[in-house]
Amino acid sequence: MILGAAAPVSAAPAVEPGPSIGGKVYQAGWWWKSNDENEVDKSGLIARPEPTPPNVPAGAMTAAAVNGAEEMVAAIEFALEYGPGADVASFDVMLRESSAPDSNVNSGGEGVKVVACPVTDAFWTKAEGGRWSSRPAYDCESAAAAGKRGKDGIWHFDLTSIARLWLAQDSQLPTSIALVEQVEAPMSFQVTWDGPSDKGIGMKLVATGGATPQPPADIPADSGTTGDSGAVDTGDAGTDAFGEVPADAGTMPDDATAPAATEAREVAPSSGLRSPAAATPVTHVGSMLEDIPGGVLFLIPVGLGLAYAVMFALGPNGEPVLSGARHGVGRALDQLRVIKTFFKEAQ
Repeated sequence: MILGAAAPVSAAPAVEPGPSIGGKVYQAGWWWKSNDENEVDKSGLIARPEPTPPNVPAGAMTAAAVNGAEEMVAAIEFALEYGPGADVASFDVMLRESSAPDSNVNSGGEGVKVVACPVTDAFWTKAEGGRWSSRPAYDCESAAAAGKRGKDGIWHFDLTSIARLWLAQDSQLPTSIALVEQVEAPMSFQVTWDGPSDKGIGMKLVATGGATPQPPADIPADSGTTGDSGAVDTGDAGTDAFGEVPADAGTMPDDATAPAATEAREVAPSSGLRSPAAATPVTHVGSMLEDIPGGVLFLIPVGLGLAYAVMFALGPNGEPVLSGARHGVGRALDQLRVIKTFFKEAQ
């Protein structure tokens, strides 16, 4: 070892699509001018959404120009490991062009230019070929970083100036960029990059200090696709989202007994619910008739007929009629005595 020689300095990790240093990609998407909800078709009705172009793979993102005008715009949101007040040394982002057939049209042509501009919308929803009116707003006047395309189809964006805006003291800017064309007519092109799911985005943020970053909000559902219904977690395994007890919640054992009515009334005030009244035993008519002998059941209609005859013989006040029916009433009373004696002997 030669004295006085400088020790070798380890090279910094190369920036390439895939790895993330100093943060990570939070969401990415793209929007299409041809998918405009305000466009009116030939019938005079608002045009229905256009299907995603077949030359843009699922999960990818694209920027395009037609005759020098914006046609497709992409956006990326980052979750950084540094908060406002950090001292940013560098922030580099690498994007890899898609290898899908026809996904890149004149992307390597002379004069093709794509710039990264800071997004001004605090919240935006990712999409694939989303409505043009739902694309996030951006400002290319405050800062802009032109992408440099390599021969291997890797695009490099130096976002150091934009990251310094994000992490300035008391900054509340969203950590998002929009990738937009910046060409003049009659230039037309389309460049498509692999998305986060294909590890087509790489980033390296070198910074020091700063406040603790706030965790990002939940990623909203895609605006260009139909998302899941999103079952609500109530936090109680014993009930479903609507407070109903599931069918498989279990059955009461045979030897289980219900609490007394007084106990239920004592619990009710604390629960805020009215306790049900104690159940009253019900005696069925059928069980009563089973205990009466068959001969007695036969005599019931006979006794009812005799009672009606007595009621007819007596006056409306339940007393014998004195005029001309003396003998009939006596006979009826004698018959009632016979029936009463019969019922006593039958019991």
